[in-house]
Amino acid sequence: MAQLNPFRMISGGERLAAPHRAAMIDPEITRLFLPIARATTEIAIFAYLDSAGRLLALRHVPSGHAAEVEVPIRAIAGDALAFGADQVMMAHNHPSGKPEPTRDDLATTRRIATALDALGIRLVDHLVLAGGRIISLRARGLL
Repeated sequence: MAQLNPFRMISGGERLAAPHRAAMIDPEITRLFLPIARATTEIAIFAYLDSAGRLLALRHVPSGHAAEVEVPIRAIAGDALAFGADQVMMAHNHPSGKPEPTRDDLATTRRIATALDALGIRLVDHLVLAGGRIISLRARGLL
């Protein structure tokens, strides 16, 4: 029996302006993540970017749970290499409506950043979407 891939992928060559500016969240980037804002279960999204900030691919990682999403770090790193990404931007939602990052959010972000950094790939930011707000971990100095 074939194993099902839990990811949904959208790819393209769309340019994302200034992904390196963490303090100002680029509207084009947030637009990519907005569909998960009102989801009733946690969903993580990873945007794979080239060095100029062009979108190479977008992956959704659904959880099926209201309070957590398991982030497969090996798969994220493997995707970044397969897509030839120089940068990755991630986001996830909090169905609770509270956008403040949790301890688990921070720990997972650091593990992903460390794994990607070892491969020469930069984690640009991690956004948390909830309650009509978007929190940037980089803008808060947490990344």
